[in-house]
Amino acid sequence: MFVAMNRISCQPDYVERFEELFRNRARQVDTLPGFIQAKILRPLKDDQPYIVMTMWEAKEHFDAWLKTEAFREGHRRGFEDMRRAREEGRTPPMSSTMEEYEVFAE
Repeated sequence: MFVAMNRISCQPDYVERFEELFRNRARQVDTLPGFIQAKILRPLKDDQPYIVMTMWEAKEHFDAWLKTEAFREGHRRGFEDMRRAREEGRTPPMSSTMEEYEVFAE
């Protein structure tokens, strides 16, 4: 099994918007080959990031998803928020770091 973890830090005034984006996500990824499940973890401390964790049968399935229209559509509103902030000279409302893991024990 392959796990992708996106650690996302949000500006305080963006937290509500960020959570709304995930509560209303398109869920198109749920139907893709090799997708197992997604979990979105909310930090309990202010200095910790959100974690968006997706589990896949194999890394190849995850890599294929990144090239789909479903990926672009699922991230469109967040990407637009980031673009708008940059165009207006503001600090982007969130930043992220992607980590990839292979499950070797359960």
